[in-house]
Amino acid sequence: MIYYIESDGISWGASLMELRELISFYHVARLRSVSKAARNLELGQPTVTTHLRKLESEFGITLFDRIKRPIQLTSEGVTLLELVTPVVQAVDTLKTQMDYSERLGSFVVGAYHDLLMHHLPRGIQEFRSRMPDVRIRLLARPYTALISLVKSGELDLAFCSPPPSDDPSLEFQELFEYNVVLMTPPGHPLLERHPIRLQDVAEWPLILSGPESLTRQKVETSLKNQGMNYEVVLAMDDTESIKRYVEIGLGVAIAADFTLHPEDHDKLGVVRLDHIFPGSVIGVCTLRGKFLGRAVRSFIDAMSDQLRGYHAELWEWVRPDGDHVVSAVPSES
Repeated sequence: MIYYIESDGISWGASLMELRELISFYHVARLRSVSKAARNLELGQPTVTTHLRKLESEFGITLFDRIKRPIQLTSEGVTLLELVTPVVQAVDTLKTQMDYSERLGSFVVGAYHDLLMHHLPRGIQEFRSRMPDVRIRLLARPYTALISLVKSGELDLAFCSPPPSDDPSLEFQELFEYNVVLMTPPGHPLLERHPIRLQDVAEWPLILSGPESLTRQKVETSLKNQGMNYEVVLAMDDTESIKRYVEIGLGVAIAADFTLHPEDHDKLGVVRLDHIFPGSVIGVCTLRGKFLGRAVRSFIDAMSDQLRGYHAELWEWVRPDGDHVVSAVPSES
């Protein structure tokens, strides 16, 4: 592509240059120094020098008198500076406005209920201290709903288990591993079984998460594949409520170990079931190819730093009266 610049009777023809070359020229001309311009632009001095040489080659002129110190613009350089100044200033204004827009942006985050309640608040607090003007909308949803909302673009990202391996439309960044555990009231007969079998669990009323939960799907698939009869007496996605109904003896629950917290261990018996159900991971799920602004990328980085490598600790509970009650099997390191 050829274009022409006409000024003061001078006509220059040249191939289309890159905007960054004009920006480098503008800053060198204003500062009268290649090294100072390079520092301002956060570029290497050789890069800025290359930009100037390309401009001079394309126009067939000399822009600077390099003999004098500091370097001085030639008459052609003065003319070019007058022409490019409004262009470069407009670009600077655009960058400022775009950065301001990023800082005032908003995005939507989905996650499992327990992750939102217990695992995300600290990271969100730290992120908001750095970018207080960014609005974050949070949605608590089970696995199937989260995957669907990310695919539709209604969620910018979700903290959940991996998407189906045959779905190329989604990207996933792993953060931490988790296992499936059995929750019972303290002193429950199942705590004496070593190891606990799936048929042992199926004999008791079950409290499970909703049908869109990945853990619920795993449990029911295993039970049906082995032809076992079972009774679900309560299904809900609020793990804190599930634990409460286990505590009062309505049934036993099968859930993920990251939903357990230290205060639960005087209320529940807990046994790992990774010999029955394979573990999984929690990570960040996004739509492949979806534009993620600076605020979203910063949020993902902040939450990844907070959650990466998290490991649910399950330890034995000893009652104050000295009676030893196995309420959890210590997790393997």
